[in-house]
Amino acid sequence: MTPADLHTLTGAYSVHALDEDEQREFESHLAVCPACTQEVGEFRETAARLASSVGATPSAELRRRVLDGISTVRQLPPELPAPEPVVGIGRRRTRRVTVFVAAACLAVIGALGGVAIDQYQDARRAERAADAQRERSAGVEAVITAPDAVQASAPVTGGGTAKVIVSRALDRTVLLTTGLPSLSNARVYQGWYDDNGHMRSIGVIRPGMALLASAIERASGVGLTVEPAGGSAQPTGDPIVLLEFPAGRA
Repeated sequence: MTPADLHTLTGAYSVHALDEDEQREFESHLAVCPACTQEVGEFRETAARLASSVGATPSAELRRRVLDGISTVRQLPPELPAPEPVVGIGRRRTRRVTVFVAAACLAVIGALGGVAIDQYQDARRAERAADAQRERSAGVEAVITAPDAVQASAPVTGGGTAKVIVSRALDRTVLLTTGLPSLSNARVYQGWYDDNGHMRSIGVIRPGMALLASAIERASGVGLTVEPAGGSAQPTGDPIVLLEFPAGRA
């Protein structure tokens, strides 16, 4: 490695990104290069300040991305001390070091900021999912415990049982299934309102889970079909079960 190459390793050395051979060679260079020694100290001081100001522990993926970025950004070698003082050199070198330190700060802050945004978005998605699940659970419980709730059940073609619970007062139904055969990833179970022979989708249902549906309107019952993954706008096959809504309570 040439002396010019060694001058470019201050940033990588400061974040422990050199292999053992490069580290030994660079440390030998530091012993005779005050400019690199000063620059390493400045980088480490900046890194320490950044570390103390950020509460989150960077992940292994973040460290990899930062180190990859360092390896692709070309650093200019530090200016070696001239034999005779030259007016303006100190000022230019101070400016250059300030630019490099600022760039390093921005790179690390940008990377950490990206992680913070990702974590915030993940937390918000999880919070919305939990809120939606609580709302569904409350809706199912309301239908099951409604004073006017009535129910019907029937065996499913191919195995299992389906049950529907209806509350006209709440304008909601709950479709429950037990013992349905497992499907491949390319197929799903889908529930439908039976509007006097016209099937209206009420959503995909996972075996063993409750499907809460609203807007009963003219429906006289519910059906269940097997559809391609993601569900269908209209049934692609015959229902594997049809359940008529029982007469409401007097």
